[in-house]
Amino acid sequence: MTPSERIAKCFRDVLDAISLIETWVEASRGADQAIRHDVKTRSAIERQLLVIREAAIRLDRLDPTAAPRLTPGADRPGIRGIGYFIRHKYDDLDASILVDVIGDRLIGLRDACAQSTR
Repeated sequence: MTPSERIAKCFRDVLDAISLIETWVEASRGADQAIRHDVKTRSAIERQLLVIREAAIRLDRLDPTAAPRLTPGADRPGIRGIGYFIRHKYDDLDASILVDVIGDRLIGLRDACAQSTR
């Protein structure tokens, strides 16, 4: 796989993870319901947020200029930060943070990644 193909795969991995999250949130009738009232869905969403984080880290390792250049509006520190909280603060992670990420931040990230893969 060429470096550009690996970079494109990172963006596709992010898009796939976001698509799964959106599907589960819709099936649960909203982010709040999915996070606060369905432990299996919350766990699955957290896992996909970790996939997004790892894809972002991999992308930075492949080409540190790719993400800022191709997705200038993405909250890269926030992407990395949510992974820290899921891994290390799992027992004290405020559900409202996850609801905010799903409701307000994933759409922009999805749109930026989709734009970069065109």
